[in-house]
This record gives sequence, structure tokens and C-alpha cells, in this order.
Amino acid sequence: MEEVREALALLLENYWIVREEAPEQYNLIRRHEAHLRRYFLEKCGWRLMATPQFYKLEKIPAQPASWMGIQEFSHPRDYALLCCVLAFLEEKSVNEQFLLSDLCESLLALYPHEADERLNWESYEHRRSLVRALKFAVERGLVRLVDGDSEQFALRAESEALYEVTVLARYFLRSYPKDLHQYKSLAELQSAELFDDEATTGRGRRARVYRQLLLTAAYNAADARPEDFLYLRNMHRRLRDELESYTGLQFELYKDCVLLTSPERTNWCKQIFPFYQSGLHTVILHLASFCRDRWPAGEGWQQSFSPVAFERLVGECRECYGAGWTKEYRTATLSRLAAEVLAELEGWNMAAYDPETGFITLRPALARLAGRYPDGWPSRSEPAD
Repeated sequence: MEEVREALALLLENYWIVREEAPEQYNLIRRHEAHLRRYFLEKCGWRLMATPQFYKLEKIPAQPASWMGIQEFSHPRDYALLCCVLAFLEEKSVNEQFLLSDLCESLLALYPHEADERLNWESYEHRRSLVRALKFAVERGLVRLVDGDSEQFALRAESEALYEVTVLARYFLRSYPKDLHQYKSLAELQSAELFDDEATTGRGRRARVYRQLLLTAAYNAADARPEDFLYLRNMHRRLRDELESYTGLQFELYKDCVLLTSPERTNWCKQIFPFYQSGLHTVILHLASFCRDRWPAGEGWQQSFSPVAFERLVGECRECYGAGWTKEYRTATLSRLAAEVLAELEGWNMAAYDPETGFITLRPALARLAGRYPDGWPSRSEPAD
């Protein structure tokens, strides 16, 4: 079972396991391929793709979230260019080489004409977007940089580089039951494989629950269908035993929240909370204690604030705990500090921002945390610049 657990963690934490780069991990998954294939398909509705070169688990979320995007991308143009690069690669053979200048020329024709702006390589921002897309393609193994430096393209449009197409470029994008143009909305696209005939009970409900548990930091009742949390409460003992056996994580069920947590620090997950080197996580732990002291944690714990009230809350927390924070957060302006805290809380499903009302809601997962100083620690922080 220990090997199955390790193989499952590898598939969940990596986009794919390439045999050439990680032969031991590849062979580990191959030994338990049949078991893993059945488990992921039955519980999550996910397909395990296997080729002589790699394994790939198609981890389709039940609900898309902002943190699931490509963190290195900073503009929608980056995503559009990556898709255009993939379209360009479809016309190439595996191991075929191409020049950056040829790619740039083809992208001018491939880039969507309905976009807000036309692609222009004289623009530094447009060149920088292509550099980000190509850097991501290299890191994912879709192409191999043979010669040159794409970073120079951002500085000089006449810069050149030589790339080579890999076999992975054929498998990066997932396939859909029908052409993408036939889907009229994001909701329709999401439901394409969520077992609509069993959406309320059966496979559809089970797949949604497992996907949320395995892909999100905290599964909140406010984000779920009522029947999903009913399933969690009715099946929690079976879910707990199974998930703890397969993942080694601890299953925690509360009235409005479900968590998979690690009882000790582990290398299972690449992203963990709290991360001991993150000054921002220290701030959040103290904010959790500050909120629990003011509003004791209990059934249905949830607090909502206007943006101004949230800034005030963070400022009061800094007054109480800020003496031990890193200088970056001790001296940051209150608006910047509150914005960074909120963004991190949203990423871990500990808070939600409603763009219609402008209100910020602190979620139950935050009430599970607490961070305090030892007795005798200074209680006042430096004033902000």
C-alpha cells in the first residue's frame, strides 16, 4: 500500500511523469498502473494516460479556481499565445526543429482576429508575452531549446533561437467529446464529462466530491451543492478510511468545511500551509488567532467585512502581533498588506471576495488555525512607512 500511496501522490502533484527524466517514478507507477487507473476513474472520473514515454493523470476540477491558472502568466494574451504555439506545433513532426522567427511569423496568422488588440512584435509587452509562453512550454517539456535564448527576444525583436518539438506537445491539451466551438458557455464545457445523467446522485456526485477533496485546500459547504455535503456527512467514515489509506492525509469534517490535512510536515504536497519560510503565512496564522479571540470558533463560523473593515482588522492584528513579522510586512502600507493577505487567503479557500457587494468573507478553514508567540514576546510592532 505504501507504494500505491507514493505513486498516487506523484500523479496528483505532477502534470506528468516522464520516463526519460524520472525512470524510477515511471516504473513505480507502471507497477501499480491497473490499480491506479481503476481508482481514479471510479472515484474521480479521471483518465490515466499511459504511453511508453510518460504517464499523465488528467486532473479535471469540479470547479475552476484562479489559483489553477499558470502562475507565471500575467495577461490573457499569454494564454492566447500559448494556444497559438500549440497550434503551430501540431503541424510539426516529433524532433523537428524550428526557428523563433518562423514561429513569430506563423503566430501573426494564428492569433485570434477577434482579440482586443492585434499582435505586434514591435511591442515589448507582446514580445514579453511570447517569452513567457515559450518559457512555460520549455519547462513543461513541450519543446526543447536547442540554441539561443528566448529572453533576448523581449529586448530585441530580431533575436533568434532554435527549438525542437518533443512528443509531449501532442498530449498537453485534453480532448473533449465534441468540437470546442459547439460549447456555448463555460458551464456547458465543464459539464461535458461530469456524468449529467447522474449529476445529483451516483457517479457525478461522487466525482465532484473526490475532485474537490483532492484538488482544493478546503472544501466549503458554501461552494458545494447541498447534496454533495449530504453525501459527505452520510459517507464520512468510509471516505475517511479510504482517503487516509490512499493519501496518508487526515480527513477532517466540520459543519461547513472539509479538509485533508497532514499531521506532520511532509514532502507529499508541493504547496503546503503554513510554509515555514513564508512571512505571509505567519501573518495569516496570527490573523486566525486574532479572529478566534474576537469571535470564538464554533459551528458555522464565518465572518464578513467591508474592504475598509477588513483593512482595519488586519491593522489591529499587526498592532497586536506585528513585532515578530518580517520587515516586509511590519512596514508595508496597510492597504498593500491587506491585499496580499486577502489574495493568499482566497488561494487557500480561507476567504472569499464577492465582486458584486465588495464584501470579504472569512471562511471556516481559517478558524481551524492559530498562531501565537511564547509568553513574554513583545506585543507592539513598528509603525508602517
